[in-house]
Amino acid sequence: MALSHILWRYVREERLKGNSLVLTHVHHGVRKESDNEAHLVQKMAEIWKIPCLVHRFDAKGYAKTMGQSFQEAAREWRYARWQEDMRREGCTLLATAHHLGDQAETILYRLLRGSGTAGLAGIYPAKESIVRPLLTFRKADILNYCAREALPYALDRSNEEPVYIRNRIRLELLPALERDYNPRLQEALGRTGELLRWDEEYLTLQMEAAWKHYYISNSVGAVGLSRDVFSEPAAILSRLLRRAAMLITGEPRGLGYSYVEKIMDSEGRPGWRQDLPGMTVEISNEGIWFSSNAIHKGETGDVLNIHDLESRDPPFPEIVLNVGHWSEISNLKLEIGLWEDGNLSLADATLDRNENKMAVFSRDLLSQFSDQLVCRTRRQGDKMWFQGLGHKSIKKIFQEGNISIKVRNKLPLVAVGAEVLWIPGVRQSGLCPAAHSTKRIYCVLRPQAPSSI
Repeated sequence: MALSHILWRYVREERLKGNSLVLTHVHHGVRKESDNEAHLVQKMAEIWKIPCLVHRFDAKGYAKTMGQSFQEAAREWRYARWQEDMRREGCTLLATAHHLGDQAETILYRLLRGSGTAGLAGIYPAKESIVRPLLTFRKADILNYCAREALPYALDRSNEEPVYIRNRIRLELLPALERDYNPRLQEALGRTGELLRWDEEYLTLQMEAAWKHYYISNSVGAVGLSRDVFSEPAAILSRLLRRAAMLITGEPRGLGYSYVEKIMDSEGRPGWRQDLPGMTVEISNEGIWFSSNAIHKGETGDVLNIHDLESRDPPFPEIVLNVGHWSEISNLKLEIGLWEDGNLSLADATLDRNENKMAVFSRDLLSQFSDQLVCRTRRQGDKMWFQGLGHKSIKKIFQEGNISIKVRNKLPLVAVGAEVLWIPGVRQSGLCPAAHSTKRIYCVLRPQAPSSI
């Protein structure tokens, strides 16, 4: 409420800058007072005369379905909805009200888990499209602001229950450390986070330069680095190894410390080999190689033979899809096209509607995206949305479909930005559904014609 009021004042007082504000609130369906909290946000938005979006979902049911903790799953769902809100409302920034206490809690939590510089850098004040204007202020400062401005607010009583590790850090560990060791511990931890962010940003730049120098190849299912990489200091070498592993496994957190240490202990000796979770690492005279050790269990046949992708050429370049045109997918002997109602012969035997050959979208919902619809291979950050579940990472979808890593890097998918709408032969997103009463866009995959134009 304090953040909303501050931004509302800013928009009013700096009218010439042309900024606008939209409130978005998530009702997790857990606490009985959540209804009153949603009404409070809507009431204040009405008083301030700004738009307000309220999302409701079954947070606990979603967490169970996703196999995640309640807090992790709820956070993922919230940010997915907010990204959708930003796109729909034409917003460029998402502001959250994290404060200094959140920063201190996060850094302590990661310290207890043995995190390195990246983790101990804490919450970033600004990163990509997210800004956190209150990150250097204590919670007491924010409550004082609410009192001074006569702002109503609600307190989440579940935050006062020591059932989660983060809650215990906030309720027990932080107060004990402030009482017995440093009464200004939050400020000290905030300063530590800022110093480590400086270091992490510098090390990231050094790692990027080193990656370009040692990189050998990135074929499908394999990444190679020159053996000279072992001459780098541990701070850079460990980051290079984690990046190579991440490109193979798709796991954004990279390789665990014990595995990184095991590879570093090899000192680059040719003939060294180690099977690790989701991949194999081996060292030759030319370099160190990371490759997938997954076994594909997919089906054969049909328009898109997923199993055959393992033996084909490298991934194809991005294809911009335009309505009324076929586009060739190089290396796969396939064509993909977009067609409107009335411009596509649905009687064509090759165009039966199934997951391998065709996806059908609402034309109006599809037109809301500002980016172009493209056919490409997967990228870091890709996700797919499903009704009642929210977003899933593409990695998770491939795992559920038993799609090997060798195949994942070659499989064509249809996407708008990082939002994947269709993976032929695997799944279609729940976004842009085509009801019977709506105008439709058909995305069709077919064998390449003998003489296509």
